[in-house]
Formats: sequence, C-alpha cells, structure tokens
Amino acid sequence: MMMNTNKMPAAIALLSLLALSGCGSDSDSSSDPQRPIADTDKVHESLEVAVTPKSELEGTINVYLGHWYPCSDLHPEMCTQDADLNDLPAIGVHGDENDPNWLTYGRGNPNGTYNKEHNRLTARPAAGADDYSMKISAAELKRFAAESVRSDLFIPRQYSALDVVLYVSSIRDDFEVTLGEFNEEMNTYEFTTSFDANNDGDYDDEGDYKDSKNWYASMLYSGGDAKKSNGQPTLEPFYDRMDELWVKEGMHIRFQPESSIMTARRQQTLKAEVARFHAAGDKVVLPELRVDFGDGRGPQVVAQNVEVKPHNLRPDVFQKGVITVLDVALTAHDEYGVKFGVTFWPTIATNADVGSYAVTAIDEQRAHGFYGWTLYRGEDFTSNDFFYHPNKEWPVAKDVQTDTEFGRVCEFLRDDDGNLNQAAAQECIDNWFNLFGGKNTHRMADTVPMVMPQQYVMFEWFANMENAWEMAHRNYGPDGQFPIYDIERAVAPLDENHFGWKVADCAQCHSLDNIHLNGDSPTLPEQSEPYYCASCHGSNGAPVGHGEEARCFWCHSEDKLMPNHGEASQKMYFDDTECSGVTKQKKIDIGGYYGPCADAVKTASPDFHREVKDFADNSTFYRLLPAEKRITYGNNDWRTSESFPDPYSCMTCHPNQ
Repeated sequence: MMMNTNKMPAAIALLSLLALSGCGSDSDSSSDPQRPIADTDKVHESLEVAVTPKSELEGTINVYLGHWYPCSDLHPEMCTQDADLNDLPAIGVHGDENDPNWLTYGRGNPNGTYNKEHNRLTARPAAGADDYSMKISAAELKRFAAESVRSDLFIPRQYSALDVVLYVSSIRDDFEVTLGEFNEEMNTYEFTTSFDANNDGDYDDEGDYKDSKNWYASMLYSGGDAKKSNGQPTLEPFYDRMDELWVKEGMHIRFQPESSIMTARRQQTLKAEVARFHAAGDKVVLPELRVDFGDGRGPQVVAQNVEVKPHNLRPDVFQKGVITVLDVALTAHDEYGVKFGVTFWPTIATNADVGSYAVTAIDEQRAHGFYGWTLYRGEDFTSNDFFYHPNKEWPVAKDVQTDTEFGRVCEFLRDDDGNLNQAAAQECIDNWFNLFGGKNTHRMADTVPMVMPQQYVMFEWFANMENAWEMAHRNYGPDGQFPIYDIERAVAPLDENHFGWKVADCAQCHSLDNIHLNGDSPTLPEQSEPYYCASCHGSNGAPVGHGEEARCFWCHSEDKLMPNHGEASQKMYFDDTECSGVTKQKKIDIGGYYGPCADAVKTASPDFHREVKDFADNSTFYRLLPAEKRITYGNNDWRTSESFPDPYSCMTCHPNQ
C-alpha cells in the first residue's frame, strides 16, 4: 500500500526581488495577474502579490544517462585521443591554468574539446553505440502516462523524475528501469536499473549494471539564456525522493550509477524522515526552523516543533493538501510570529521560466538587488556531505586527510583512525565533490513537497551575489543615486478623465521640451523625465508597489513586461546597449564602462563567455548567448535607463504601501 502522505522538503533558491516598474499601466489593476494583493483576496497574509500560477509541462526535458567523470590521469578513458595528460591543468582548473579566476571541477584538455565518453558510463560502450543524451518530449511523456506514479502528490499531467526515466526505459533497448514495490520505511518507490553497456542485446553479462539499486538522478532546472550548471556537468545530486522531484520544461536530469555508499547515505536520510513522521503521530512536524540574519550571530532557531499546515498555493502542480517547504514559512508566520514576506518570480530577465513563489523578507529584513534569502534544509548529520573547493589539486588522498580548508569531509568513508585511503578518497570526490548538492540545490520552496519532516529548514541572508555576478549596475531604491518623488504631495493629480490615463510614458503624447510654456508651472528641471511629472500630477492611475526596492527589470521582462513605459519596456540587443556604472572582478578593479555592455561583460566576467562543456552540452559555468543575439531591456544589470531609471521611477509611481 502507498502511504497517504502529501508532503516533502525543498532546497536552495536565491530569493530576492520583484517590483512593479515605471509609472502607470494600460491594464486595470483589478485584473492584473500580478498586482499588489488586496485584503479582500489574500490567500495568506505574507503574500505581497496576487497571482494565479498556471504551470503546464510543455516543450522538452534534457536527459543524460551515465555518470560524468573528468578527463584525468584517473579517468584517461574520458580524454580525447590527442590529449596529453601531462599537459592538462590540475583538477580544479579549466582553461588557462595561470588564471586564478577560471576555476571549475575536472580536468580537460587545454583547447576545451571533450570526448563523447564524457557523457557515458564508466564501462566503455561498443563502437557505434547510441548517444546517451536525449531530449524528451513532454507530449510523448503525457501519451506514455496520463498521471504520475505519485498521483497522490501530483495532479494529472504533472510528473516526477522517476516518471521520466520510466519513459526513457520504454523507448530504449539498452536501458531498463523496473518499478518495484512502495517502500513504507522510506516512503518512496523502489526501482532497479539494467544497462546493456557492451551493446550485445542482453543484460546477462553486465555485472553491476544488471538489476542495480544504485542508479539515481541529479538535476538542474533551466537557467534560460544563461545556460547554467553551477560549475559541474554532474548537475546537482540530491538526497530527496526521485518520485517527488517535480519535472519542468527545459530541466536537466542526469540518471547515473552511483556508489553503494551514496545510496545508503540517501536511504539513511529518508528513513530518518519517516521515523520522525511516525514519532509525531503521523504528522509533518519540523523540529527546527532556523534563520541566519547575516549579523554574525549565526543560525538562530526561531521556531521549534512546527506542525506544518498546507496552504495549497500550487494547485497547478500538487494535489490538495500536499505540504511544501514554503508552507513551513507560512505556518511559522501564522503561529510563531516570524514575519515572512513572499512574492512571485515569473519568467525572469534571463528568460528562465521560474514561475514560483519566493521568500523576500523575514522579520522586516528585505531582499533587494542581489541581497536575499537562501534556503537550506535536511538532516544535521548530512549537512557537510557535499563540499567544494575548486582551487585545489585533486584527487590526492593526503589532501583530503590534511587540508583543513576542506574540513572533515566524507567522515562516513574514513577508517577507525580517521583517514581516507586512496580508493575511499576517490569515491568521496566522485560522489560528493560538488558545489551544490544535498541540503543545497536550486529548487524553489513552493515546488518541493515535504512528504516527511526533515530535521531543519534554514533561511540564510546572502549578500555576495553582486560580486559573483560581476554586475556594474547596483542601484537600490533608498541609495540616493536618483530621486524618488513624493506623489502624495502632487498639486495637480490626474484622474480617469485624463486622455492618457494609465499611460506611463508621458512623451507618447506630450513633447517634454514644449510643456508648461505659459508660466503655469514652476521652472522645470533641465531634463524632465516622465516619472518627474508624477511629482506634480500623481501616478496617473498606476497601482501601488509590493515592497521591492531594486532590480524591477529582473521579473518585469518577459511575461510581466510593462506596456507604455518607454525605454524601460524597450527591447534591444545586448551588444548595442551602452553601459553605465562600475563593476569589480573578483580580484581586479575594472573601473567604469561607457561602451557596449557586451564588451564590459566579456572583460569583467570571463566566466560568462569562457566555457568548457561535455558532449551532453553541460556547460561548466554560466554561458550567455552570444551578445549580438541576446535581447535585453532599457534597464539591466549593466545599464540604468535615463527616462525610467530602475528602481527609482518605479518606486515613485508605485510606492510601497
């Protein structure tokens, strides 16, 4: 029997911004799908925008079969035939080994070319074997199964990662996934995997590749135009249940053979959750909600033994009553006095379809720009399992044993004296050396069901993303760089009788150089931008804001683009955009930029344009589309619009109330 529970955990999501932009709108605020929420239609007090999420699985899903290994002296089968191992940079450095800013996991030959075997299993496939990277059609997946194997969690036509690999099994002759019984002790379906590594048409002589219980998925949701794999083609390993990982369009799933100890470690965490569930009387009771406010105190326990209540914010994905990690925050807000602010990210400026709620404020400490809240959750005993330090030469067992910067990694692989032998060190590196994994993966809190309570959920204030992204434009509402006008003191506010009611760009109808020439107004400033007009004429029908103070363009870019906002809503090629502001590379002061933004990005952010990828097209760093093809808007991370500067013009006409 399947345990009838509707709950699970979440992971990391860098949770920051979202704000209405510019003055006025051509849409009625009462019907805008993303407007400041009114008391009459609040689903929950903490929500700051009224939205109706409508996520549907369409397009394709990227699936890779096999464990990725770097080209190295330990894995020479992953190297191209013309690669000289003696010439390769040390593990931890790709590209120019003398460039300290170019760091990623794995060895690769200097010219950045990779063998197809990068995406294959450790057993070398026979010549002519099929490639193990696929694009799975959502339409075909829907034809394969009308509903998920976890129909108790997902509504019809929403699926899990386990559903995807079952479909892949149905279309391949060399790969077979067999669904087993529902395991009550772990609250998940068991399955076995067989792989015909030598392509002889059967699984009889495949050894560990026959009926294995050690295959599992790693994942990453789509990053849009910034194709992102967070540093490793391995994607992000996780300890969650595969039949609870929600599948979205454009996501990446790597299904791979793993260490038996990795399997045991994951099962240990799942069993701990189930035991905790039963100990609480078959209820989802979270032992600790922690918050690290970034003030030096470290994580603070702000609520204990939280019996989490479902709020049903994602009826487009989950069945009614399914608890998500976001419900932890909403329950704590209601019952423990921990005040959360929650907004919504639509399709953002990178063209990534996020479509999720995001925590943007905790106890009045509000995200702004690249300052925001990061989410962790899991068991304390696995909190340090995944580790990452790219500026090291790996794998050398003695480094794992003695390098204090790595701490006591892979404790569960050490002998009685606390040492790792060479084999254990390599197993540690192959399975747990990852920038993201376990407690820390890129998943939004409202999209992760909490089937069983983990030991903790923790929100951490994160304030380093400005430097990590190399942004030049770092505007923040109250910083004084541009004025924010007080429209409550407007002397001649417009009303609905104004022929341009709710049109933000005054210049569409009025010549800003030829107004107030009859002495009926105080002297205008030399440049009268549209939002300055609001200081005398009010907001012209613009809806109020919803709390944000920076980077409004991040969310108001694709499906939430503002009409009639002049340059703020104007599309342009990135290569033609003139830069403003100052950026700093990790160790080098670059200075100001006043040329094409594309040149600034290429100079200040080489990680965006210098990449190494494996055969499955897994980028090893952020990779933007070629600048001349990339579309941006009047406001972005490298440029501030003169006529509608973000966020100052936004906060003038859409004041946060």
